[in-house]
Amino acid sequence: MKRYKIGDYLMHESAGVCQVKEISELALSGKGSEKEYYELAPVYQAGGQVITPVEDKNGRLRDIKTGDEMQQILDSVDEIDTIDEMNNRVFQERVKSAMSDFEPRALAEVVKTVYLRNKRRIASGKKAMSQDERVLQIAGKKLFDEMAFAMDEGQDTIAQNFFTCLDDGMK
Repeated sequence: MKRYKIGDYLMHESAGVCQVKEISELALSGKGSEKEYYELAPVYQAGGQVITPVEDKNGRLRDIKTGDEMQQILDSVDEIDTIDEMNNRVFQERVKSAMSDFEPRALAEVVKTVYLRNKRRIASGKKAMSQDERVLQIAGKKLFDEMAFAMDEGQDTIAQNFFTCLDDGMK
């Protein structure tokens, strides 16, 4: 298990890209003895704060991928698999499982799948499903925030590049 220092940047499972602001011992009510916790500041959420245990038993923290790793994902968007499943309940479970992997390539797979699924629905005269829109927003934010940070670009620019690659691959 990697130990982060104050000032380090890391990925938090739900908060995204964060900077370690403080490491301290706390006794959370009802939890027993004191433990060490990181105080994290989400980079893309002004004024946000996350407190998480230093001892990361649940895999909620990881290093931020490099710019090169993120560029590889962007360069190979058309080669990323999609989740092909007709049963909506099974589809949602597979999406949930991919998102819980907490890895950029799995998130890219979810974003690509839901984006293309929505495009097909709209092209056939149907509305995009609100559940898909929510998944796209959550998975996209996690993916594009990490890509933007690693590649030193804006999130909107990264998202636009990703979706442009998808649209170009459909032609």
